[in-house]
Amino acid sequence: MTNRLSNWIKVFSDCDIPVLYTSKHRIYELQRNEQDITVTVLSEIARQDPGFSISLLRHAGRSTKKEITTLSHAISLISIPLVIKMLSDLPVLEKVLDKNTTAKILKIYAHQYQIASMAREWSVLRKESENNEVFTASLNRGLFRFLLYIVDPDKADELEKIYLSPDENHKNKEKELLGFHVDEIAQAVAQNWQLPELIRESYSGKHHNPKITGIRLATEFMHQIVSLSSVHYPDEIINRIAAYIRTPINQTPGKINWIIIQSIRNSQQYLPYQPLLQLMMSYSPSIEKVPEVKTVIHTQKDKALSHYIKLLRSNNSISTTRGLIEIAVTAMNECIGFSRVIFMSFDSNEKYLKMHLQKINKDLPDLKQLSISLELNKLFNQLLKKEQALCINSKNQHKFSNLLPSPLRPMRTNATIVLKSFYVNKTIAGCFFVDHGQTGKSLTSNELQSFKSICKELKAAIESAIIKRKSAKRAA
Repeated sequence: MTNRLSNWIKVFSDCDIPVLYTSKHRIYELQRNEQDITVTVLSEIARQDPGFSISLLRHAGRSTKKEITTLSHAISLISIPLVIKMLSDLPVLEKVLDKNTTAKILKIYAHQYQIASMAREWSVLRKESENNEVFTASLNRGLFRFLLYIVDPDKADELEKIYLSPDENHKNKEKELLGFHVDEIAQAVAQNWQLPELIRESYSGKHHNPKITGIRLATEFMHQIVSLSSVHYPDEIINRIAAYIRTPINQTPGKINWIIIQSIRNSQQYLPYQPLLQLMMSYSPSIEKVPEVKTVIHTQKDKALSHYIKLLRSNNSISTTRGLIEIAVTAMNECIGFSRVIFMSFDSNEKYLKMHLQKINKDLPDLKQLSISLELNKLFNQLLKKEQALCINSKNQHKFSNLLPSPLRPMRTNATIVLKSFYVNKTIAGCFFVDHGQTGKSLTSNELQSFKSICKELKAAIESAIIKRKSAKRAA
């Protein structure tokens, strides 16, 4: 099989590529109302299932002479009814392969999803068009690694050992194992299947397309993380990424980690992202850089806010959720200057919000007894349905004031109140309430941005602490 590229093409072309159970189950559920099945919905399923994704691109490439660019484009060329039938007919990954092999393929899927998300976000930062084209190419560029598990699991295991080794000589070892470099085989398969041009061309270092540069750089970067199990990146690769995404070098690691955290939050729960998330949380500089202050003089509040951000990022394994929330609430009160800062926790059994922590100036009434039933309060019922923020100000007070419980209503006609539902691991945890109390001070854009930044840091800190506590329990 290794003496000719044509042999590799044939062995992959002859195999049925399995799809995830969740993909089949979702399409089965959607078929109850076929109007819900759109190109957008099918594309979203394919984006989180590289097996389904590459099957779509292969089928479209074989059936049309048109150049395919994205998953949506491929589905449009095939037609929705045929895509549904194809998804229904393909084998289920979890049934045709043993649990051990399935787990290995899921790791590769998660890896490819991270690369695709990274490349797309970099493309956005560069203000390039066709970001979905970049995502499609990045997601499917690594087809060889998971397809090899389907046709030859033993050889796939040997290749993964080479891939995960920090040895820089892995290219030569690939050729010893397979007869060719992985990129050579993958490019031959991609050309035979008429996959999108960005995939075909991305296997060659001889190109002048900045989108391909981003795809290859994202692939190299994620290989760096996975093979070394480290987020302490070499200066050389950070310098190249910084130049590519046009970001200052000192901000680039934080920007990269923030992108990875966001893609993990947007990925399916079944993808094994926990090890990567733990790595991101262990990175000391930051997950997201606080915006630079242009003035040379830093106020005492700036320094204090930086101190509280560092506390949230401190990776203290004994940090409790309540302790982390208390840090955030204190920062909002002391550093941003809100007169009332309240965090209400959500009781999923009783369906109500209950006072959890508060920082209120001495001249304002205490709110310890505050509780809000979602069944009786339409405003909070809607607010908690997804992660979102609501700003109540002088222009819209007439719409919302009467929907707030009496203790939380604006104290002045020109007052600004911010409500924000707070989610942890995609599950509602509670709600923040902040305002400037009886003062006539208006909410500034910097205050709102600082408030949102603290909420993001708090979320990351709580999710990291939960993972570490679970890991500690398993180790025990």
